[in-house]
Amino acid sequence: MDSKIAELAQQQLSAYNDHNLDAFVKCYHEEIEVLNADGKVTTRGRDAFRKNYEAMFARGNFGATVEQRLVHGEHCVDLEHWHRFVKGEESRGTVLVRYRLRDNLIGTVQFLK
Repeated sequence: MDSKIAELAQQQLSAYNDHNLDAFVKCYHEEIEVLNADGKVTTRGRDAFRKNYEAMFARGNFGATVEQRLVHGEHCVDLEHWHRFVKGEESRGTVLVRYRLRDNLIGTVQFLK
């Protein structure tokens, strides 16, 4: 069975890997809330969300893969492996990313490290 939240999670991942900021941000609700691992809001609203990613997208040299995706109702959780090159140095990591659907867009994203 297809799931809108899984579809959006994949769309934003593809846009992220293509370094397409417009397509990436388009997957998120106008009132997107970004939560840290403790559930505290760190970013609110699509404009602030876009601003958080502008410099990274302008630099390029980053990407991510999803090893596993779990979907239940309006929730999607990805086990994501990411990499970035900044000033010639590579960093890598793994994070759980939880997405929640709102009005057919990603309304909440939470990073669980």
